[in-house]
Formats: sequence, structure tokens, C-alpha cells
Amino acid sequence: MASFLARFRRAGPDHASLLETGLNAFEDGDLEAAQRAFEAALAARPDDARSLNLLGVVALASGSPEVAEGRFRAALALDASPHGPWFNLGNAFAAQQRYGDAIPAYEAALARSPGDFATLFNLARAHGDAGDLDNAVHAARRACAAAPEHAGARIELGTLLVRRAAAHAETSCLTEASGILEAALASPEIDAAARHNARLFLAEALTLAGQAGAALPHLQALHAAAPDDLEGLIKLGNCLNTLGMIGVAAPYYARVVALSPGHLPAISSAISSADYSAELPPSENTRNRRSLMQAFADPRRATTWSNSRDPARRLRLGYVSPDFRSHVAMVLFEDVLRHHDTSSFEVFCYDAAIRRDAKNRALRELAAHWREIDALSTDAVCDLIRADGIDILVDLAGHTAGNRLMVFARKPAPVQASWLAYPGSTGLPEIDYLVSDAVTTPASLAHHASEMIWRLPGTRFCYTPLAEAPAPALPAPETVPIFACFNNVSKLNARVLALWQRLLAAVPEARLVLKSGALDAAPTRAWLAGALARAGIDPGRVEMRGGSSYEQALADYAGVHVALDPFPFCGGLTSLDALWMGVPVVTLEQELMAGRQTQAFLDCMGVAELVAGDEDAYVRIAATLVRDRARLAVYRQDLRQRMLSSPLCDHAGFTRALEAAWRGMWQRWCQA
Repeated sequence: MASFLARFRRAGPDHASLLETGLNAFEDGDLEAAQRAFEAALAARPDDARSLNLLGVVALASGSPEVAEGRFRAALALDASPHGPWFNLGNAFAAQQRYGDAIPAYEAALARSPGDFATLFNLARAHGDAGDLDNAVHAARRACAAAPEHAGARIELGTLLVRRAAAHAETSCLTEASGILEAALASPEIDAAARHNARLFLAEALTLAGQAGAALPHLQALHAAAPDDLEGLIKLGNCLNTLGMIGVAAPYYARVVALSPGHLPAISSAISSADYSAELPPSENTRNRRSLMQAFADPRRATTWSNSRDPARRLRLGYVSPDFRSHVAMVLFEDVLRHHDTSSFEVFCYDAAIRRDAKNRALRELAAHWREIDALSTDAVCDLIRADGIDILVDLAGHTAGNRLMVFARKPAPVQASWLAYPGSTGLPEIDYLVSDAVTTPASLAHHASEMIWRLPGTRFCYTPLAEAPAPALPAPETVPIFACFNNVSKLNARVLALWQRLLAAVPEARLVLKSGALDAAPTRAWLAGALARAGIDPGRVEMRGGSSYEQALADYAGVHVALDPFPFCGGLTSLDALWMGVPVVTLEQELMAGRQTQAFLDCMGVAELVAGDEDAYVRIAATLVRDRARLAVYRQDLRQRMLSSPLCDHAGFTRALEAAWRGMWQRWCQA
């Protein structure tokens, strides 16, 4: 500020005195006094650009960026040569979130002062806020070069590198980002806000690099310092979820919902985590789901549509998903897209994926229309769907990550349905139908859904086995009995482990193999070891295996005699994989959809004898079966063929049944 005073004194004694008074008041935080002094200076010299610039600075500091913008423009109209008014104009635009205007203003300032740190720093932020992360990183690197010791600049660079990695599925810069942020955290000069930001993005960098276990202590420290920070709570919950500890994550999601009742990702996570809880009664789960989704009642919900009510015409069918990529849901969806009757259905895919890959590119070839919506607002997506004239809009995600249920809450299409990735009701009244089957959702349990149940014949989805899957093989004859579960460890709650302890006690020679990618992380292994100990299971009888390729996971079934299904959230694709490899899966009948998937597969294949009606039956079936090597050999030989002969692998037939469902829904709407 002293250099400013020296510069402004050149205007003359009276004028300089007014400017000095204003600057001193500004330094003291007295914005009203500063404004009076600068206004007096401007009155004395109406053509003085410096007085106008300083009045703009006061307006900006007072929270009036529009007024400030006018002052800076007026100053530049008188004299466009100084750096300061251009820099300040950029700040005024940024304060109005007009980043497209802020960036050229900062560039103009840099043309007059090329190495100015503050301008480079703010330019980096403006590019980042505008979503141009490549130019943001470039500007941040220039800022760090201009002030190598500035911890804030290093944190900004690290943060932007992480954001770019997340946006572009780019992992190459995560090591650099982690190093920058770790070094910044070690610096004593950063304040609490900068430390919070550095820790948050360091945890994100580690998570993106597949090191969720290393990210966890940073998120726990962040939560301890700021217990009600929304972003910290969400990331901590998501990290625990990634590590297979969704039960531990549930209270954090619940806290987010309490702090921000309309926060859809947290509400979806809270609803999903409830599906894993063995303590929550199904009726309470259903009530909570519907109550939480009331937050999305929207007065902008459409009630009329211009779609022609012709029951037989070619229909415009829209699928919405964040998982149009290498994802478990696409194993069940790709062949449906391939077999659609394009003479009866014009297919639109609304792609909400934040990362795209070769599978995404392959799927695009199978749809008539492809719309990328990940960067679009709810309003924009609804406008797009209406412009496309969609007749039936299908949610493929439910409450899984990245869903766009807020779009469905606006009812942009006259008929809306939920199907595929999420085994349960959305709880959203604007979704008309839930696609299921008679075993997964029998009429006696339909009250758990807010949607009308549309039951497909045979099965609610089809399975596409891995082409490279090995042939089914039995363990060596001398192998001890091996029970296994390759499900997400989040499904291994206290009731499941207590039942498995009973089973292991009934078969003292048996061992248990648990396999999940989450078990690569030390915190997950420690948590699970504690849970096993509390259940009374000897750790010497349990083998924990981490992640592997899909092909290797299938090959690992050659060492398994019997697969154990968890509850109340049972296996989906995991059960199908085991059955494809000839391994019988013992399941416990449940009430909600999430716990009835394996039962539906077994019924569809004609092996319902593997479904237990209660816990005693579960132990009896599994214990008897694991010792019956002859029966196991029959299963190993027959299960794959049973699956191939069932609706589970009849992709063309399944697609016709699904299309009949879409047509039936449409005809009902036409008749309404």
C-alpha cells in the first residue's frame, strides 16, 4: 500500500491527500470513509482514472461487483495502460461468475505486467471455475514459477491437477498432485482454510489413484477439524464406502442429509446404505426411502406433454445412466441395446458418465442417438429430453452413484420407469414403473415400491458372460471344503458373519475365502478382521484376497466348493458369475428386492433347492452340500448349461419381453 501512496501523491497535494486518506481508511477496514475520500478526489478531478479505479476497489470489497465493474470500465476508458484496472475488472467479473469475461481481463492485465503473481493466480482460478482445467493448470504453474515459496499457489496447482484427473480419468498427474499437496500440508505458514482444502484434495488424489486406504486418515483428520463440513462428510462417507465399510459410512451420509436435506448424492447414499443394514426392518427402510425422496417434490414437474397418444407408433425410448462405460451394469445392458427392434423403438442414450472409455465408444455404435449430459444442469437435461420428444424415459441407475433422479423428478417424459442397476424402489413418485420379475418382487411384497411393478417373464435382466471365462473346474479331491464369498465386503454385516460362524462350526474342517478389491486396503482388512473376531470366527480359517482381473476372479472359482450369499443385500453379478463357473450359491430368502436377486436366478435356472427359508436351513443346505462331492460335481457340470438354456442368457427373447413392457406402459398412458 505504501507504493500506492507514493504513486498517487504525484497527482498534487490536495488530490494526493484525499487519496492517502482514502487508502488509509481502506487499510483500516472503514469502507465508507474510503469511499467518501475517493469520491472527493474524483470530484476534484473528474477525469482521474486512479480515483475511479479505487472507487471500484471499494465497491468490490463492499460486495457490489456490478458497481465495481462500471467504475473499472470508466477508469479504463480514461486510461487503458495500467495493469491495476484490468486486474480489478477481472476480479469484478469473477465475483459475478462471469469467467468468460474475467479471463480476457486478466490476460490484458498480464500483457501489461507479465509476471504478476496475483493476476496469474486469479487467472488460474477463473479458468478452473470455467471448467477449462488444462489452461487452469498452465496458469497455476506460471503462478508457482512467479512465487515459488507461496504455499497457496502450490495448493491451487495441486487442487487443479486433481480436478483435471477426475474430469478426464487421467491418473498420470496424480503422483505430482499428491506430492505438491503433501508438501503444502507440511508447511507451517498455511492457514486453516488452506490446510482444509489441501487435505481434501490430497484425499481425492489418493482415492483416484486407487489408494482409498491412504486417503482415509486425511479425511478423518479433516472431519475432526470440521465435523459439519459437507464436502468432507461426503468424501469421508464415499471413502469408507469404497473401502467396503458402508455401515461405518452410513452416519456420515445421514449427517449430510440432516445438514442439507436436498442433497441428492447424500440422500441416495443414505438410501443405499440402508439396503445393507441387517438391523433396519424392511418396513422402516421403505418409509425412510419415501420420506427422504420428498425433498425432491418440484412445482416445476411437468403435467402435460405434447407426445402423440398413438399406442402402435414407433416410440422414442430414452435410457439415462452414469455407467455407459466399463461397468457391471453394462454387462447386463449391452446386449439389450444390441437386440432392440429399431423399427419399433428409436433409442436415445443420455450419458451421464464422468469418465468414458472404449466400452463407452462401443455402446455409442448401438444407439441411434447419444447425448452427453454429465456437464448439463437438471433444467438443461429436461429441456433436451423434451426437445427429443421422448415417450418413455428409463432410469438405469436408481440410487447408485452419479444418478440423475432430479431429472426424473421433473417428469420430462410422459412415461418414466426404473430398471437394471439398482435392485429396489427409487421412492420417487414421478417414476411410474419399476421393472422386475415375479420372484424378485412378488405381488405380496409390492408395497415396498412407490412405483407400479411391471414384472417381466422369467428374469428382470439378462447375463452376458465373459467370452474369455475359463471352463468350470472342481477343486482337487483332497482339498478341504471351501466356502467363498466374492461380494463387496460392505455386505458382510454382523448377522451374516454370525451365521457363517455357525456354518464353520458345523463343518470344522472347512475354510472361508473372501475376495474383494476393497481388501487390497489395509484399513478394510483391519476392519474385517475385527468384525470376524467379534463374530467368533477363527482368523486362521479365513483367507482374504484382494482385487484381480475379471477373468482371474472367475478362474478363482475353481478352488471353491460352495458360494455363500450375504444378506439383506445379496449378490447380483457376483452370483451370476459363480453360477456360470458351476459353483452353487446358497442364499437366504429376504423381503426387499436387494436380497432376492440370487433367489430369482436360482428359480429361473430350476435349482431353487439352494434357497433357504430361514437361517437354520441356510446352515443345513450349505453344510450338507459342501460335503457331497458327487452332487457338487453334478452342479459343476450342469449349472452353466442350465443358465444358457434359461431366460438369463436369452438376450433376444429378453429384449422382446422388455420391449413388450415398454409398449404396455405406453398403451396404458395412451388410454389414461
